[in-house]
Amino acid sequence: MAKIFEFKDAPHTTTAGRGTTYRFINEDMDAEKIGVMLIELEPRMKSPRIHYHKNRESAYIVLEGSATVTINGTEHQIKPKTVVFLSPGDKHGITSTGEKGFKMIEVYSPLDPDFIELPEKAQ
Repeated sequence: MAKIFEFKDAPHTTTAGRGTTYRFINEDMDAEKIGVMLIELEPRMKSPRIHYHKNRESAYIVLEGSATVTINGTEHQIKPKTVVFLSPGDKHGITSTGEKGFKMIEVYSPLDPDFIELPEKAQ
C-alpha cells in the first residue's frame, strides 16, 4: 500500500545531546525489504560504539554538515553530496564534526536490525 507523508509526520526519536532519527520506511509501515531513515546529529556528536551488521547493506546519503565515518578502522571525512556504501560485516561508526550538526538519509536492507556492537577494546 502506497503512503505519502511529510518528514515532520514520520515516527521519530530524539535523544538529548545526540539528535533525532526519523523512521520514514520500515516494517511499521508494512515495508518488507527496505528501510529508510533521516538521521540528524547534534554538532560534535559521536555515535554509539563501533558496530556492524551480519546481513545488512546500508547507504548513507549526506545532506548537510560534515562528519567522520570510521569504516574497518579507517577514518573518512564526509560532507554533503557524499554517498557511503556499507557491506555486511563492515565495522563502522560516525562522528559529527561540523558546527551546525549533520543530516543524512540512511537506506538499508534487509529490515532486521542485526546490530552487533564491538567491545571498546576492539575499536
